[in-house]
Amino acid sequence: MLLRHKAFRQLFAGRVLSVFADSILFFSLLKWIEIKSSGTESFTFFYVAYYLPIVLLALPAGAWISGKTLQHVMVWSNVVRMSGMILFFLLSNMIPMPWVYALLIAESIVGLFFMPASQSLLPQIVSEKERPSANSWLQMGYTVVKITGQIFTAFMLKNGSSPASLLLFSAFLLLCSLMCIMRMKPKVKQEMPERRGQWTLMKEGVLYIARHRQLGTLFVFLTIAMFIASSVDLILLSFLRDVLGSGVENLSFIGTASLSGMIVGAALVPKWYKKIERKWLIVPPFFTLCISIGSLYAIQNWLVILPLFFVQGIALGCFNITFVTYVQDIVEKDNYTRVFSMYHMISTSAALPGILLTGVLLSIWGVTTTVLVISGMLLILGIAGILAIPSLGKGNSAEQTNIETEAV
Repeated sequence: MLLRHKAFRQLFAGRVLSVFADSILFFSLLKWIEIKSSGTESFTFFYVAYYLPIVLLALPAGAWISGKTLQHVMVWSNVVRMSGMILFFLLSNMIPMPWVYALLIAESIVGLFFMPASQSLLPQIVSEKERPSANSWLQMGYTVVKITGQIFTAFMLKNGSSPASLLLFSAFLLLCSLMCIMRMKPKVKQEMPERRGQWTLMKEGVLYIARHRQLGTLFVFLTIAMFIASSVDLILLSFLRDVLGSGVENLSFIGTASLSGMIVGAALVPKWYKKIERKWLIVPPFFTLCISIGSLYAIQNWLVILPLFFVQGIALGCFNITFVTYVQDIVEKDNYTRVFSMYHMISTSAALPGILLTGVLLSIWGVTTTVLVISGMLLILGIAGILAIPSLGKGNSAEQTNIETEAV
């Protein structure tokens, strides 16, 4: 598909280069925080700085994108992020630690525009039959560059490179991403039936999801799942540092195992999407997360974690591709940006209260008890998902165009 579809190839390149840059940025700043601080609470503040803007601004960002040319939105996002990285590189030797949080907040805010725009662009440049394959390619590209970014960052940090110098390389990657996006044709403008206020657009996006039984239920479970599960990095950081006594850079190897599994899951979905009830591609990750997190209670060597997180990654790859493709299949074009802004907000910002809760649990109960509590919650959520999530049908079946309009 990459060879025969020029517009998709440019979208693919622009998006994966942006993700590569973000991966290097994230781990470089995380290492900078570790060097400058001595307590685990700094990690909690780090994640709060990243997720808080998403909680507050994701829906306004989606409403703002409506009526805009999607490629222009993505280019603007890259330009601002590049500027922030270059500025930090130039001033890194003279700024206090809180400025790292400020940079992370700024990068998080600007990144809010890139992902919904790219997800809304994809179904308008590829056919409906090509969507599972296109989303699979994007997910595999995403995971490969995530792995590459983590390994590259860990290698460079272990060999003496400063976090600030790695940010300069991230800015170069964003420049390459920008050039790919600018060459993408045709330019796609997100249609807006009539001129309305941003607040009205936000309300309409939320109501559109809430009124549909399948979408509403899925977004409720997505919110709860992200609230519980996305604090896994904070648990792993505390586990590596406080239980095993190893450096935070080892988190990149665990992440690599999980992302490698996601590549496998993403490759499998196009083969399964039209053959398997989509509900059973979405529910299993709750149980695999339960097992992988719960295993930390007994594990004493971080290498043992790797195969468990690889299997978890397979389930998450199936979840991500199925969820995004399902939404693209059943949502009207006019609602793409608002629905995907909601998806982006939930998939990232729902972690904020979960991280705060996990930070409190870690400080009160320690790592092992927190592990049991989180894994137990995931088990309950998985059972509830089996009982409550309605049938979603198979790919390209009648259910995808006859979405039920019952309020949830």
